[in-house]
Amino acid sequence: MSPNEIETNSLAQSHPDIFVISSDDALINQLREYIEDYDYNFIGSAHTKDRIKSRIIKLSPNLVLLDSEIEDIDLIKLTKDLERFNIPNVVIVGNRFDEVIDEVLMITPYGYIFKEIEKDELQRTMAVAIRKHELNNAQIAEAKNKIDEKNEELLIEKSDSSFLLILCVALIIMAILSRNATWLQWVLLIPTIAMLINGIASIKKPDPVSYDYEKPFVSVFIPAHNEEATIAMTVRSVCESDYHVDGEPYFEVIVINDGSTDRTGEILHEIKDDLPQLKIVTRKPPVSGKGKGFVLNDALTLSRGEIIGVFDADTKICKDYLTKVVAYVVDPEIDGVQSRVKMYNRDESYLSRMQHVEFASFGNTLRAKDNLGNTGFLGGNGQFVKKQSIIDCGKWDGFAVTEDLNLAVKIMLLGGKIRYCGEAAVYQEALNEWKPFFRQRVRWAIGNFETLFIYLPQILKSKVSIPKKFGIIEHISFYSFNLLIFFGFIITIINAISWLLFHNVTIIRMEAPFIVGILSAISFFPGIMLALSRDKPGIVDFIKDLIKYYIYCFHLIPLFFMTMKTMMTRKERKWAKTEHKGGHE
Repeated sequence: MSPNEIETNSLAQSHPDIFVISSDDALINQLREYIEDYDYNFIGSAHTKDRIKSRIIKLSPNLVLLDSEIEDIDLIKLTKDLERFNIPNVVIVGNRFDEVIDEVLMITPYGYIFKEIEKDELQRTMAVAIRKHELNNAQIAEAKNKIDEKNEELLIEKSDSSFLLILCVALIIMAILSRNATWLQWVLLIPTIAMLINGIASIKKPDPVSYDYEKPFVSVFIPAHNEEATIAMTVRSVCESDYHVDGEPYFEVIVINDGSTDRTGEILHEIKDDLPQLKIVTRKPPVSGKGKGFVLNDALTLSRGEIIGVFDADTKICKDYLTKVVAYVVDPEIDGVQSRVKMYNRDESYLSRMQHVEFASFGNTLRAKDNLGNTGFLGGNGQFVKKQSIIDCGKWDGFAVTEDLNLAVKIMLLGGKIRYCGEAAVYQEALNEWKPFFRQRVRWAIGNFETLFIYLPQILKSKVSIPKKFGIIEHISFYSFNLLIFFGFIITIINAISWLLFHNVTIIRMEAPFIVGILSAISFFPGIMLALSRDKPGIVDFIKDLIKYYIYCFHLIPLFFMTMKTMMTRKERKWAKTEHKGGHE
């Protein structure tokens, strides 16, 4: 029988089996008396290497009591053997304490006791060790099941991504070869109508909230990995919030330093004395770097707040931000809220400006969803959720690439509601280089696709209303239609140029009814025009931003192919964070 074939006895049983490793007959007899007095089973002892191994394999005890003074035995090697057999041990330390203490500390995850042994202490130590081992086994089994589940999901994502890629490419090739893309107009009719509905719905002002409310305690989480350029700015900005009760801050800021190798940890400790709200959690390898969801769940365990907020490590907010945002979440019918996101370096480059416009468009979409029944989504930076709602839906998924979207979908599938707060904005750093920009957007797109592929069956089977189902599916399938939408725009542009140059010559026909063609051509613009108008720009800037943003959105074509390639080749899910450069205090 191999060690892996030995099954651990159920630790819930009333009479666990205890084995003793010692050559001291007096000690063995004493232990036997105490073990049996506690109604446990003393099943034997041994003190030579061969005898220990053969007896443990045969008897498979629930706990081993190991005498540290046994001769001719390497304690560290012995305990490693016990680990292979999945058997916990308690070390008994005698007069050679100073000689063996270093070894004991290395080998005793389940505890140790001293000679002379007290019966009550031994019995308590055995009970704790057995219970701890039971919990460890349960956690290992749960983790293994979760990993198996995520591996199955990865296979689903790979197959679905392959199918979607092949389908889209085949349709495009067919349209080019046949010089007819009428089918495309009909395929895009549903997302076209959805965009127009969102644009119209966003015109209405959202339902107001009252700022006269009893303030709940708030916990703000800031995950941080190598954020030396921005972390001090972010923490100070949040800690300066005027969210107070009786003149004192009524919030805590928990920064989770997730395996940083730069000065992030040092900077945090330098500013901690000045910021009483600040708490620092440090995660080190091998635990760190596995996923943002795991980071947030660690903070959740340590948090005191009824409301949980999440900021990126490049964030700046106004002093009244928390007061405005929390006003939405205190509503008993609301589970979470997403605030508006703006770029504080939006004027640095074309790329940074377009990200600012893009987030304005996203905010306008969330405003529309808010007006259509509180079916908004969480966007990562600037999300605030009731702590109990997070717990009720199983917390954040540590394996999810976009844990914010994943959490939002789970909340809504349980019947929860998420609002959008447009009057409070969180400011973050826009990327100025295309390479990290595409790396970030591939991650976001993967998050959308994995949510779509894995949760679509649950969404369809859920008890939520049909409009809410449609709203969820429409949101998480955003990236699925981008290739075809902008392929359609390219065809329209090519045909328009052909008509101008060659007089009524159509390159690729699009022969759907006129109204369908018009809707497909203009659906992109109403929402973005409304989003731009909310900042009250001048007419020239308005037109320039509109044209620039239209051109910018064609990056969605290469992004689709980059995302499909990554999804079909990736082997695991992990937190691929965005690098923040800072310099915008």
